[in-house]
Amino acid sequence: MLYQVNKYFCQKSYVTKQFLKCMHHCIDPQRSILYPLKSKGLLLVTGNEASVFLQGLITNDMRHFEEGAKSVYAMFLNNKGRVLFDTLIHKWGNDQSYMLECDQKIVSSLEKHLKVFKLRRKVTIENIHSDHYKLWALITPKDKSIDENIDLKGEVNIYKDPRLTELGHRIISAINITESQVINSLCNNVTVDNNEDGYRYFRYKLGVSEGADDLPPGTSFPLEVNCDYLHGVSFHKGCYIGQEVTARVHHTGVVRKRIMSLKFAESVKEKIEKDSIITANSNPKLNLGKLKGVADNYGLGLIRIKEALDVKKIRIGNYIAEAVKPDWWPIEAPKELQKSE
Repeated sequence: MLYQVNKYFCQKSYVTKQFLKCMHHCIDPQRSILYPLKSKGLLLVTGNEASVFLQGLITNDMRHFEEGAKSVYAMFLNNKGRVLFDTLIHKWGNDQSYMLECDQKIVSSLEKHLKVFKLRRKVTIENIHSDHYKLWALITPKDKSIDENIDLKGEVNIYKDPRLTELGHRIISAINITESQVINSLCNNVTVDNNEDGYRYFRYKLGVSEGADDLPPGTSFPLEVNCDYLHGVSFHKGCYIGQEVTARVHHTGVVRKRIMSLKFAESVKEKIEKDSIITANSNPKLNLGKLKGVADNYGLGLIRIKEALDVKKIRIGNYIAEAVKPDWWPIEAPKELQKSE
């Protein structure tokens, strides 16, 4: 069977499609999968004050780069502490250059947001994605290592995803680099899937939200969308926009609702409206939260943790599902989970 997959790998055959479908349904894929992320945009922030500038705007700590980090996960909040933009910030070139990855739908809004607070700082902000670079997500098996320090004259840049090991790597390649060149620079046995739905399914099964569809600007708090569990919040840095509300929620020690993975009893064939109410199957009047997205038989919901785990079966429209506690959540938190287990 493996021979057949390899033989017809480059063809748009039934075998290839079935193989990709199988890979999507595995948290730990047996083969590396490369997804072009056409839904993402890139902003390049450069200048002598770039790090200080971003430090006052994001939930994470830019000093991680001084300690050797190549990427950090962070969010930009409004003054009420709600998430406006979720980003991956990658070290780029010299000491004061950073590439910000953001949902293409709102990358222009992020650019405007940054320029509002730029004032007279020595910082340059450029929206450069479609003109100069392509962005990829590489999902690899747990036992597969990737050389993040390959030198291709800056034309292929590899970054380990700072959120979870399962999320693999981000790759930023020059616009003139072909798909095959990217593959050859990585490793053997790489499958390319040009349908981003596969990557979204993988995230939903993990219980990871990303982008404006999952996180509409101004609707959620960072701890509700697991920014703290995904290493995206520093509680030791100085002030930033929205910091007071975030710190207050953190120090109370209680976050009653969070983004969680939803496993449906069957594939969802019909459209379910975003923000549809999630209820207990045994009690339709018990509001547990709201749906954020669906991909095949998995979804994401912002739901009340203890109640959703207690009722076991939940209902969303005409479908039955169950809330799944992600394996990567810290064992010691949240308190509601400890009480219910």
